[in-house]
Amino acid sequence: MHLLGCATGATPLADVLSGVVAEKFASGSDLNIAAKLNPLYRYLRVDVAGRPSALLVLGYIDAHPQGEIEVWYSAKHEVIKTQYGRIVSTSGLELDWRRVDFPVAPPDWASVPRDGARYSRTRDVMPGHHDGIRDHIQVNAWLGTPPVATLTGAQWFREDMLSTTAQPLPPAWYAMGRHSGQPAVVYSEQCLSATFCLKLQHWPVQESAP
Repeated sequence: MHLLGCATGATPLADVLSGVVAEKFASGSDLNIAAKLNPLYRYLRVDVAGRPSALLVLGYIDAHPQGEIEVWYSAKHEVIKTQYGRIVSTSGLELDWRRVDFPVAPPDWASVPRDGARYSRTRDVMPGHHDGIRDHIQVNAWLGTPPVATLTGAQWFREDMLSTTAQPLPPAWYAMGRHSGQPAVVYSEQCLSATFCLKLQHWPVQESAP
C-alpha cells in the first residue's frame, strides 16, 4: 500500500495532495505539521505496521440511505470510504474491500445497548474475486483499558466477528469522540484480512469527550 505519491491535475484537491501529503510525508518526516495543513480540508492519518504514516484528504461525501459515506483520497488516488467510521470500500490497496453491504444498518454508536448488539454484512474482496463474503458481528461498548491509552476523552467500542464464510478477522476498535466540533469516530483499528490491518485517525488530533 503506497498511500503516497504525486497528484496530477490542476485542481485545489490535487494541490493539497501533492503539496502537503506527498511532499511532507513521503520521506517519513514528523507528522507534527498541523499548521501547514489547509484548514479548508479534512484529513485522515493512516498507519499500517512497518510502513510510513500517510495522510488522506476527504474528497467528498456520498449520500446513502444508511448514512453518509466519506470518500478519502491519497496522492496516488488510493481510496478509502468510511461510513460512521467503518470501512465500506477501498481501492488501490494491496487488498481491497471493493464493496460492503449491510442488510440492516448497524446500530448507531450512541445506541449500542449495555449488553451489545449484532449486525451482519456482506463484502467483496480483491484480489481473488471473493464476492459475497458474509460476516456476523458483535459490537460492544468497551469499558476496559483502551488500545490507545493516549487517546483520552473518547468512548471506545470493540467489534468481534462471531462467524464468517471467509478467514476470521481480528477484533476492530473504534473511538467515538468529537472532531472539529462534531461527533465522529476519531480513531479506529480495522483489518481487511488477518494480516493486513489499518489504523485510521482524524488529523490533526482534536478529539474530546462527546
